[in-house]
Amino acid sequence: MAGHFLVLIAALGAGKPAGAQALTGTAPLTEDEALGPAMVAGIDRYLMRALEDSITGRAALWRRDLSSHAAYTASVQVNRERFARIVGVVDARDDAALQMQAPAGQPAELGRGPGYTAYTVSWKVFRGVVAEGILLEPDAAPKANVIALPDCDWTPEAVSGLAPGVPAEAQFARRLAEGGCRVLVPTLIDRRDTYSGTPGIRMTNQPHREFIYRAAYQMGRHVIGYEVQEVLAAVDWFAREADSLPVGVAGYGEGGLVALYAAAVDTRIDAALISGYFGPRERVWAEPIYRNV
Repeated sequence: MAGHFLVLIAALGAGKPAGAQALTGTAPLTEDEALGPAMVAGIDRYLMRALEDSITGRAALWRRDLSSHAAYTASVQVNRERFARIVGVVDARDDAALQMQAPAGQPAELGRGPGYTAYTVSWKVFRGVVAEGILLEPDAAPKANVIALPDCDWTPEAVSGLAPGVPAEAQFARRLAEGGCRVLVPTLIDRRDTYSGTPGIRMTNQPHREFIYRAAYQMGRHVIGYEVQEVLAAVDWFAREADSLPVGVAGYGEGGLVALYAAAVDTRIDAALISGYFGPRERVWAEPIYRNV
């Protein structure tokens, strides 16, 4: 065995065989610059060109039927399903049921505002994923059901006016509740890095959203998909508890992204208000990596 290994080493070190011919259409590689950076630059040029070409080729991926609302909805269903897959909305959800959450010996009621009461709640999404947040329940019959999604570094309490951290004019969950809506405010995964790693082994400085994204995408999942599923589980609950009321989503920043994507996936959402995340998508590659789909 050792002899065979030495023969192999000798063959590898022999260099180009005498009389060897170059492949048709090729030439010897004689670049003086480092090949690693040159390769990266070439990949960059190719991807930028492909992004530009995707704009003109986009229309071929759609078969819109504008003859009626029902016809349009049916004609883009395949696009909707593909979008759901690429953001990781693929797991069957559990039967949604909101549960009041309260520390032992304390009421579930978190606070009160003009015409509504705030409760801490949780709801099952699918196996291994449970959503948490705040429910703002109006004292009178609600006019609509709204899922309010703050930027991921804003707490549900802050955007509901129950804790400091968000200016009064930006507390859109509170303002929706004051307007007579039933409002559910989910907790989104933030950008801190407190839990990014394994204590005692290795911690990283990756934001929580990136830390989850890097593990999830290898399994065809996504941090975006998890949060869209939280929204859709809430829509499931609304549909079962009060199916005659309109359903809306309202989001800002990272919450705007989740609201926009949730409305794109599920036609049961009647209205979407997006702030801080609406516009052309051609430069999505320049955004944080945890938005990569």
